[in-house]
Amino acid sequence: MHKTKEITTVLLTVMSLSLLISGCSKTSTTDAGSQSLSSSVELESGQTGGDRTIQTSFGDVKVPETPKRVIATYGMGDLLALGVKPVATYQTNGTAYEKEVADLPVWNQFEAEEIMAFDPDLILVVNQEQYDEVSKIAPTILIPFTQLSMEERITYLGEILNKKEEAKKALADFKEKIAKAKETLNQKGIDSQTFSIFDASSNGSIWVYGDKWGRGGDLLYSQLGLKAPDIIQKEIIAKEQYRELSMESVQEYAGDYIIFSGELGSLADNPVWNSIPAVKAGNVIQINHDLFYDIDLYSSSVQLDYLMKALIDK
Repeated sequence: MHKTKEITTVLLTVMSLSLLISGCSKTSTTDAGSQSLSSSVELESGQTGGDRTIQTSFGDVKVPETPKRVIATYGMGDLLALGVKPVATYQTNGTAYEKEVADLPVWNQFEAEEIMAFDPDLILVVNQEQYDEVSKIAPTILIPFTQLSMEERITYLGEILNKKEEAKKALADFKEKIAKAKETLNQKGIDSQTFSIFDASSNGSIWVYGDKWGRGGDLLYSQLGLKAPDIIQKEIIAKEQYRELSMESVQEYAGDYIIFSGELGSLADNPVWNSIPAVKAGNVIQINHDLFYDIDLYSSSVQLDYLMKALIDK
C-alpha cells in the first residue's frame, strides 16, 4: 500500500474498544485503542493556500502542506521514524524514545486549554474522546492504531505529514532488519517454537496478550511471524486480544517461550508456575513494561534488539 489511490480504498472500521488492560501504567491519552466511525481516507492534491484535504468520516480535514507543529497522543515513535519531532509530548518515561523527546514540554492533562497553548497546526489522536476534546483547536485526524498494520499506518502517516519518501525508507529499513532477525532465528531453530506473552498485575493476577496491545505482541507475531499456541491464536489474537488467566490455566496458554512483562514477584516461588515446561527450561524472557508498551516503528526497532539479544544469548 504505497500509492495514494490505494490509501483511498482503506476501510478503517474501528469498533469501540474497552481499554481495561491490567498493569497498564500509561494514562488514557496514550492508549492505543480508538473509538471511531467507519471512515475512508482520501488525499486531494492541488489545494490552494498550501493545504491538502483529507476526507474522513468526520468530514473534510484541511492540513498544512507540511505540518510543522504536530501534537500526537500516541505513536510518538512513528513520528520520530519519519523525521517529525512534535512540539510537546505525553509522559515518555521508560519508553524507547524517551531521550529523543527529553527536551520537549510535557502536557499534564490532554485538555483543550493546555493543548491550545502549544499552537499546533496538526493533532493526531487515537480515540473519539480525544478527537472531541481538541478537534476545534487545529486540524485533527484520528489514527486507528490497533486496526492498521505497521505498513498501512506508516504509509498513511507519510501521506498526512507529507513524508512519503521517508515513510518508504523507514519501512524498507525495518523490513531489512526483520529479515536478518528471521534468518538468525531460523539458524538457531527458534522460529519453530511457540511464544506466549504474559503480564502480572500488582494484585497478582496474570494476563495473556495478543498481537495488538503492546508488550511486544505486534513485533513477535506480526513482524517476526513467530507462532503462538493454538489457544492464543484462536481466542486471543483472533478475538479479544487479552484475557485474565487463573493460575491453574496458565500452563494451557504457555508456549515454548514466555515473554513476561514486569516482575515475576511471588510467581518465582509458585509451584504451579515453576512446573510449566518453558519455566523449567529457562525460556522466560522478562521485558520492561514501559519499553515494550508501544507498537510504533521506532519502539519496535529497539524492542527487536532487546529480544534478539535475550533469545540468542540465553
